[in-house]
Amino acid sequence: MSWANKRRRTVQKLVTFTPDEWERVNSLHKKVNKYTTRYRSFTVFARKMLTDGEIRVTEIRPLTDPEPIAREIDRIGVNVNQIAHWANANEHITPAQVEEIRASFDRIERLLGDLFANKRTAGKDV
Repeated sequence: MSWANKRRRTVQKLVTFTPDEWERVNSLHKKVNKYTTRYRSFTVFARKMLTDGEIRVTEIRPLTDPEPIAREIDRIGVNVNQIAHWANANEHITPAQVEEIRASFDRIERLLGDLFANKRTAGKDV
C-alpha cells in the first residue's frame, strides 16, 4: 500500500531552484506569512502559487493602531507646550493651570506607551 492510497492529492512533483530563485521564492513565502498563517506550510503556499498564480492578502489595521494616534498626540503636545509657554510669558494663566495641562499631557503619553506595549506583546502584522 503506497502513501498515495490514503491521500486526496496523489500526483507528486519535484521542483528544483537555483540559489537565486530559491531566495526569491523563500522571501515571498516569508512576506506572505507576515500577513496570514494560512500559507505557513510551504507546500500549501507553493500549491496556491502554482495553481492560481497569485496570493492576495488584505492588510486590515486595527482601529487602535497607535501610529496615527501617536502623530496626532505629538501635535497636541507641541500645541500644549506652546500655549503653556505663551501663558507663562504673558501671565494670563496660573501656574496651577499650566501644571494641569502638563499632567494631562503626561497622562496621554502614559496611555500611548501602554498602547504601544500592548501592540508589541500582541505581535506585529505589517
